[in-house]
Amino acid sequence: MSGHIPTLILTGASGGIGRAIAEEYAKHDWRLFLQGFRHIDDLRALCEELSSRYGVTATALRADLSDPDAVNGMFSTILREEPSQDVLINCAGIAWFGLVQNMTDADYSRVMETNFGSVFRCCRAILPSMLHRHSGCILNISSMWGSAGSSTEAVYSASKGAIDAFTRALGKELAPSGIRVNAIACGVIDTPMNDILSDNDKAALADDIPLGRFGRPEEIARTAYFLTGPDSSYITGQIIRADGAYL
Repeated sequence: MSGHIPTLILTGASGGIGRAIAEEYAKHDWRLFLQGFRHIDDLRALCEELSSRYGVTATALRADLSDPDAVNGMFSTILREEPSQDVLINCAGIAWFGLVQNMTDADYSRVMETNFGSVFRCCRAILPSMLHRHSGCILNISSMWGSAGSSTEAVYSASKGAIDAFTRALGKELAPSGIRVNAIACGVIDTPMNDILSDNDKAALADDIPLGRFGRPEEIARTAYFLTGPDSSYITGQIIRADGAYL
């Protein structure tokens, strides 16, 4: 591995957690492939910022992760530039708040395809490369609601529950090939996803968390780095909860 620059493929890189993960790996001199779709200009700006600040190579990739052809095309582009694909972190995700009876089929499809469909498609696309080398790490960003369920977030919870089940199963499936698969079940993290809450609602929610505060994106990023590094080499098929003991 002497002289090898490790490679990270990160989906949902323009979001709060995604940006923090990208920066954490940039600090450690990784080669970055950062996926986005709707906020591609922000993502390109992030790549320029990380390249300037840390001297790393960071590439912005625009791809609709609900489109199998777009996903396969993205990974073909990455493979042409960098044959060694070391780590995939699936961070793309959206929330939907409301009652089930008010959710349209389009809303349902968008949540499930963005949150779980993207994980399935990206894992499927990267596996031939990882299996060929008998190495690699996959990390899925999930939610504590994937196991507990949240009122007014039923389908969001279901999408994260699917990620958790997929992570456990795929971890077992790939372990004999030397590929590890884990997930982080995030609690309430201080990102723009929570901007729909009022200041009073945020304060009340923080009071319900035993640690007394929201998590920070940087804390999730450091956990991600640990779970994809050599210090966690015997951990696979696990859902690591980072929720401040909320559940």
